[in-house]
Amino acid sequence: MSALAASTAAAARVAAPARRSARRAVRSAATIRGAPDATLSESNSITSDDVSSWEEIDSQVAVMCATFAGDSSVNGRIFAVTELGPDKTYEALDDITVVDVYQAAYDGGLDECTTIIDVHLRIVAECIIKENVELVNAVYDKFRRMPPMLQKSSLVATAAVAEAGLLYVKEEYDLIESILRDDVNGPEASDEMKLEYEKVTVISEYIDKVIAAIHAEKGEVDGELVTDAVQIHVETIDAPMITPPDGVM
Repeated sequence: MSALAASTAAAARVAAPARRSARRAVRSAATIRGAPDATLSESNSITSDDVSSWEEIDSQVAVMCATFAGDSSVNGRIFAVTELGPDKTYEALDDITVVDVYQAAYDGGLDECTTIIDVHLRIVAECIIKENVELVNAVYDKFRRMPPMLQKSSLVATAAVAEAGLLYVKEEYDLIESILRDDVNGPEASDEMKLEYEKVTVISEYIDKVIAAIHAEKGEVDGELVTDAVQIHVETIDAPMITPPDGVM
């Protein structure tokens, strides 16, 4: 991270609301709330193997650098991808709201929460490289192969946790963008500042695009979820709540 990036990120963290640690003890064999008999497995949940690893993404970045050598127009995307990584996953896991969303959706330890957030950050990284969000559709196709009720409950639960984690990560970059916005087009803006601004806007843009694609996979219409599956609400930090399907007590 450059000196400018480090100082700007530090300012963003100071400006952001203080959060208490939400790290919990890790247990295995999580289940979806509302579907207690559905212990999570490779067949009924998104797993780390469903997308490229961070190491494989690094290799894709290397290919991208070689392909576009001398083309500065891709630098923002390259730096955006290299900015993301497993450390962002663990930052999200320290946010109480992210963990509350997870615990509203799942019964069990944080292993599944870690996987969902990390996988979706890798999805964002690959979408930046490919300049589209088709990977979301490919990964979420797994849900279409599940039994109907499990498909709906698993998709909604996964999407809720993924969105909470991605929005937490995006918050920092939105704040950095707002700090740099007024100066980046000024006469004194350095190339480093311009690259930093491009990087953070690329990250924010693709997180928004991935979240929009997830909403489409969920079947949202005009911001409303059209489904009879379990719906997840977190009305306050301390009071996560599950709404069962109509007719189910």
